[in-house]
Amino acid sequence: MGDRNMFGGGNAQSMYTPMSEDEQEVLARLVETEDLHVHIAGWGWVHNPKMTCGDLRVAIPISITFQAPAVPMPVTTLTMELWTGAGLLLFRKEYDVRQGNQPLMIGAGIQFTWVWDIAIKHMDPDLVKAYKPGATGLTSRWQDKDTGAFTHLGNSKLSSKERKALHLLRTGEAQVQSYDVKRIIQARKTK
Repeated sequence: MGDRNMFGGGNAQSMYTPMSEDEQEVLARLVETEDLHVHIAGWGWVHNPKMTCGDLRVAIPISITFQAPAVPMPVTTLTMELWTGAGLLLFRKEYDVRQGNQPLMIGAGIQFTWVWDIAIKHMDPDLVKAYKPGATGLTSRWQDKDTGAFTHLGNSKLSSKERKALHLLRTGEAQVQSYDVKRIIQARKTK
């Protein structure tokens, strides 16, 4: 267990909860198809980006040259979407793109390059079973075996020490998510 964290994550030096093996396999299959596309809502597409996957995160390098508007305009938020070639939306999130509380200037000919980093707590079980037909039962560690709902403890068997650590981890994640939501609200008001 020395090369893994207390929740089975592959980085022993980091506290996080990895996806289940089924979820990781489905993610690998999706990436191997080379038929995933990033949509920057209202601005354009990045087709078949080269992705790097771990047991929690997906890193997607993105480079886009904007085609419009002719006169650069201030933009405070961007909505990023990850789609399959078959038209299935896998992930969508709005981001505050201000730098130093200043809007990003977007216009024709302006190029931006960044890495979109997505943490995956769990995947839709129907998606997992569609891409891995042999998967049966619960496909996520965080799905409650009685209700089917995704919960903090899910179906994991944890010691009291691990439960306390997980509670602290989930509390921190909720605080970061709350902060992100506040930043989006603030960015929208700046438009």
